[in-house]
Amino acid sequence: MLTGYLHIGPRHLDFDNAIFAGMHFKHTLFVKVSDEGSPVLSTIITVIVRVSRINELNPIGTASAFTFSVFENSPIDTLVGKVTFTDADWPFNNMNYTIVGGNLGTPPKFYIEPDTGVIKLLDSLDRETESQYKIAVKVTDLDNDAIPDPLRQRSGTAQVAINVLVRMSHCL
Repeated sequence: MLTGYLHIGPRHLDFDNAIFAGMHFKHTLFVKVSDEGSPVLSTIITVIVRVSRINELNPIGTASAFTFSVFENSPIDTLVGKVTFTDADWPFNNMNYTIVGGNLGTPPKFYIEPDTGVIKLLDSLDRETESQYKIAVKVTDLDNDAIPDPLRQRSGTAQVAINVLVRMSHCL
């Protein structure tokens, strides 16, 4: 006959929980079992349940499209903007950003820092040649499965428009 139990840990088997991470992703149950004999015999059994992580949530952008502006003739490495995504899978916000479309030219005009989503200028811009660039950014959720599988990686995309602004020179 089960006479009682004590449960230590979150009530749901959810790996994506900061408190649960502090408990090393395990549930501990103490179960007391006793009989109806005379004298009553009982024992306490410890049951430990480890929860394996699974990548179940896609990264979500703070917007589906981002628009930034940069002056023509800005120096290489100028900050253009930052694409921002969040990921609720543990470990939180462990993502990789890549430009997957629209960044044509040799060298390309822009690059993105893979761990931050910061877009920077990689080549000079001329507003008379091109007044706006459109690029696609893919954000991939990393290291969120107990056994990594590239086919199961979750991702999201965002469209980015970069407007080239005229830099006014001094008039005589």
